[in-house]
Amino acid sequence: MLKKKKVLLLVLLLIIAAFALTAAMTVYRQNSHFRQAEGYAAAQNWKLAIREYDTAIHFHVPFSPTAGKAAQKLWQIGLMFEARGKPDWALIAYSSIRSGFYGTRSFYTPGKDWIEKCDGKIAALDTAMLIKEGGIKPRQAARQRQKYLALFRDNRAPSVFWSVLAETGFLGWSGAALATAFLGFTREGKPKGKPAFYGVICFLVFAAIWVVSLLKA
Repeated sequence: MLKKKKVLLLVLLLIIAAFALTAAMTVYRQNSHFRQAEGYAAAQNWKLAIREYDTAIHFHVPFSPTAGKAAQKLWQIGLMFEARGKPDWALIAYSSIRSGFYGTRSFYTPGKDWIEKCDGKIAALDTAMLIKEGGIKPRQAARQRQKYLALFRDNRAPSVFWSVLAETGFLGWSGAALATAFLGFTREGKPKGKPAFYGVICFLVFAAIWVVSLLKA
C-alpha cells in the first residue's frame, strides 16, 4: 500500500511539473514572438510586426503582461495607419487584437477592454469604407455602426458553468483511472472488491460528466 501511495504521489508531482513546464514554455514563446515583433516594427516591416504581435497575444498566460503590451503596440500601429489614410491596414491591426484575445478564451475571455475598444474602431472604419464604396449613404452611418457593434458584441463565449464542469470531469476521470489502476487491484492483477468497484464507477461518472460538459459548453 505504501509503495502505491508513493507511485501516486510521483504521478501527481509529474503532472504538476508538466503543467509548470508548459506554462514556462508558453511564456518563453510569447516573449520570443514579442521580441521578434519589436524588431520588425523597428525595421518598419509592419506586415510581419502585426503577425508577431498577434502571435504573442495568442500565447496567453494568466497574469503575464506581454499580451497587453502586444495589444498596445498593435493599437498604436492601427492609429498610425489611420493617420496615414490607410484604413485597411488599420483594420488588420485592430482585428488582430480582437481575434488574438478571442482565440485564447476558455471559461473567461481575456482582454475584454481591448476587445471593446477594437469593436468601436472596427465598426467605425468598416462603416466609413462602406460609405466610400457607395454601399450606404452618409446619413445611414450611425445605424450601420450600431449594426456592426451588435454583431461584434453578440456573446458567443463558452458557458462558464459547463466549462468548469468539463475541467472537473476531466480531472476526476483522470484521477479515477489512476486510483483504480494503482489501488483497485492486487499485485496479481485481481480486483480488490470495493476499491475496484468504486474506482470504475467514479471513472464512468466523471467520463460522462466530461463528455456531456464539452458538448454543452
